[in-house]
Amino acid sequence: MPGPVRKPTRRSTSLLFIALFLALATVIGLASYGVTLGNLAFSGVQRVVRTLGGAVSAASDSVAAYGQSLLFARGIYAENETLRSENQYLDARLRLVLSDHDELKRLQAQLAIQQQLPVKSVLAQVTGRAIGLNSMDVFIDHGTALGVADGAGVFVADSTGQVYVYGKVRGVFKSNATVIPLLDSRCVISGINRRTGEDVLVKGTNGEYCDLSYVSPLPQFQSGDIVVTSSSSGIFPPNIPIGRVDALTTGTATRLVLRPFAAVWATRYLLVTQNSK
Repeated sequence: MPGPVRKPTRRSTSLLFIALFLALATVIGLASYGVTLGNLAFSGVQRVVRTLGGAVSAASDSVAAYGQSLLFARGIYAENETLRSENQYLDARLRLVLSDHDELKRLQAQLAIQQQLPVKSVLAQVTGRAIGLNSMDVFIDHGTALGVADGAGVFVADSTGQVYVYGKVRGVFKSNATVIPLLDSRCVISGINRRTGEDVLVKGTNGEYCDLSYVSPLPQFQSGDIVVTSSSSGIFPPNIPIGRVDALTTGTATRLVLRPFAAVWATRYLLVTQNSK
């Protein structure tokens, strides 16, 4: 049988109220602490977000600045390329103008020399050269329509106005012709030693010099002699310089050859005798 129910005493009631008060205070304290922790956590998150936002903004600004710098650099590069192209164009134009001026001076000199030649001649321009190893053909822009005949004599003048023998016409058409220079093995020209008066035949070798075929049985040629055209030539007027005699040593043998005065490969204009056979 259960015992009788005890009535709470004043002491127990007071202790109960104190316990409840402490529990309530603890709950309220914990709640406020939680709010404080929450505020701290939220503020920390805000700081992190603000920091990340600042970093992202700074990175964006850096990327934008880099992009602007890149665009500026590309613009400068494009402008430099344009200026370089313009400078190259102007430089080319200047060289062309200077070349035209020099060309005009050469033409004027050639025309003045043409008037002084003892034979009638025509000024022709070199339009091309043969590419083959065994051919030295030079092509000119004048032919039979302007009085150029097969076998005609061809001259060239240097910058000082001196005229030299260049070669012969070999093959002629209405508006163009082919010239073989002195160095060509097909070119044979009669000459005379200016010092001794001896006759000699000058024959090309397809090289850098010409061979000499002496008419005299005891030739008196020596290195340094000048060979000029003779009066017996039917295509060249007399006393036109052909070349200089030079000693050529091959192994242990030495022989005399002729070095032409005419610049065979650097010539742009030639003087061709008209109506020569």
